[in-house]
Order: sequence, then structure tokens, then C-alpha cells
Amino acid sequence: MAAFTTFSEEALARFLVMFELYENIVATPIETGIENSNYRIHADGGHYVLTITETLDFSDTAFFNEIFDTLSRTDVPTPTPLRTLDGMASTIFCGKPTWLFKQLTGEHIKMSSATSCRQVGRALAAIHAALNDARYHRENPYDLAWSERTFSLVESQLNEVDALNVSSAIDTQRDLLRIGDELPQGTIHGDLFRDNTLFDDDQLTGVLDFYHACDDYLIIDLAVAINDWCPDDTDLQEHLLSGYDDVRTLSAAEHQFLPSMRQVAAMRFALTRLTSGEPGQPLKDPTEFLSLLTDLSNQS
Repeated sequence: MAAFTTFSEEALARFLVMFELYENIVATPIETGIENSNYRIHADGGHYVLTITETLDFSDTAFFNEIFDTLSRTDVPTPTPLRTLDGMASTIFCGKPTWLFKQLTGEHIKMSSATSCRQVGRALAAIHAALNDARYHRENPYDLAWSERTFSLVESQLNEVDALNVSSAIDTQRDLLRIGDELPQGTIHGDLFRDNTLFDDDQLTGVLDFYHACDDYLIIDLAVAINDWCPDDTDLQEHLLSGYDDVRTLSAAEHQFLPSMRQVAAMRFALTRLTSGEPGQPLKDPTEFLSLLTDLSNQS
């Protein structure tokens, strides 16, 4: 279960008073995800999502509030936090930064299509464009130092091939820091997997989970998305990139370095999964990204 923080019915009821929600309160944990505690909340006949963040600092809340507020004024379908009676978007619950959202319609999709990939590409570009002049910033929590440190913790769990591929991807991340000055940077989503989107009749109705957002190369977002939505399908990759290009044109350098970024992205998610849960019992299987990293390494 991914709801790490638990609470009593009485504590939740006291918390929801701030949003003028009082009756018929039911909380159901959302069991997907490996980092935050998420609950579906039914109250006063409405449907909401409660997110209790497990790793964020209170100093990060202004950054995320700006993202939610800015994107609420675009055509990107993102959840907008409910505000408390005194106008606060972010709150404190169980001693942690917390947001309460109205639940969006739609479902996670299992299989990518040309239509869904194009919409996701367009949404990513719209997010990048909207946040281009962001006032608040957040350093990348998955920087080179994090990669090196995390690899040292899990290297003994990997076979020789996987360890070599992860090490090579870290070398690529190091090289990109030296030669990537011409690559546009800005605020990225950082985690746009299929399970962080909602669709209704092939129409994108929700882009979720911005808690990996930070400052980074914009094309890392495309690398993360391609690695999940269409890792082996070049036709779908073209649809995703074309959707992105509808809003923001990729530079020649971004096209050049996208394959390298895909290796860095695969390495990152292999490491985050390897270090989730209990030692030897990750909450999500890392072999998906270790295998992808092998394929990408063979192509380079």
C-alpha cells in the first residue's frame, strides 16, 4: 500500500472543516505510487483527492502552488487545489505538506495510441511554455550527485551487465552537464507516466502528480514520457514528438541529445525503484527500466 501516512477519522474530519466539508466523510487509500500518501476522499457528496507529501520540505510549497495556479489558467487539464477558508492552497496535515484537490474524471490507460501520445506531447510542451517565466524554482533532486550516491547503495544488487549500464548512464549524465549549455532548461513535470494521466474516450482529462517537478533540461520530460508511453515504437514516438512540436519546436541540439537523455531517465527510474520499499523488496519492479537501459545502451 502506498499510503504511508495514516490518520484517524476524527483527525480527517477536523482537517476537512478548513474546506467546509463536514458530512459523510470516507477516505480510501490509493495504492499506486511509491512516494506520497494519496487518498480518495468522499465528503458532502463530492469526490476529492488528498495528497500528503512524504519527501517535500515546507519550503517547496510556494514552488508547487505556483505550478498549480499557473496551469489552472491554461488548457492543460491539471488538478487545482481547493483553498481553505482563509485562502490557503497548501496546508499541513499529519505534520506534512498537504494538498486537497477535486477529483478529475477519466481513467488511466493501459495501452498507448497515436492519439494519446500526441496529446501527451502537446500537454508537455504547454506545461513548459506556461512555466517558462516561473518565479519560484526547485533544484533537481535527481542530479548527478544523487545518481552517484544511489548507485553506490544498490550496485551490489545488480548483475554485471546492469551495473555497467547504470554506470554508463551516470557517465552520460556527467557529460551532459559539461556539453549541455545549448539545451533549453526550465520547469519540468519529471514523471509523466501513463499512470499520471487520465483519459476519457481517448481524450486527455488529467495530468497528475507534479511532485517531481524541478528545474532541468526540458527534453528530460520527453525522455521520461517516451520511455513509458512508447519505448520501442518509433511511430508512437513520432506522434508524441509531433504533438510537442505543435506548441514548442525542439532545437537541433535537443533532437541530438534526446537518445542520451532517455538513458539518463531510464537510469533514474531504475535507481528510484531499487531504493523503494524494503531492501530486496521494491515497491515497483526495477527490471523494466534496467531492461530498457540495456536496449538503449545497445542502440547507442
